[in-house]
Amino acid sequence: MFHSKPADVPLKPAEAPSAPAISDRKRSVIAEDIVIEGNIVSQGILEFGGQITGDITADAVVLTSTARVRGRVRARQLTIEGELQGAATALNVSIKTGTRVKANFAYEKLEVASGAQVDGQYKRISADQFKL
Repeated sequence: MFHSKPADVPLKPAEAPSAPAISDRKRSVIAEDIVIEGNIVSQGILEFGGQITGDITADAVVLTSTARVRGRVRARQLTIEGELQGAATALNVSIKTGTRVKANFAYEKLEVASGAQVDGQYKRISADQFKL
């Protein structure tokens, strides 16, 4: 009645798992009136505008202008518009104008806009060193 493939049969190219397209990833939004003590983990995109004392891990993280983060952030893509105190590891980091950051960064690509306030240590890593 039920049939499954033997474990030693390789997947055909059409069956191989792939990373979801940007439009297929789920988006979670945490508004400015939310206060969290603890960690957040998401497989998709996280738009965070609240306050957190803890760590954030997601495929893509946007810290909006109202975000206040004390902890560590891990993401493939990290955009910071608010405040971050702690540490961040990301392949691509974009620090926007008006941002206040006091953190240590490990990154592959870094963009810092004019007018951003940044303080901390910055270390470049390669994509093969990055683990989400």
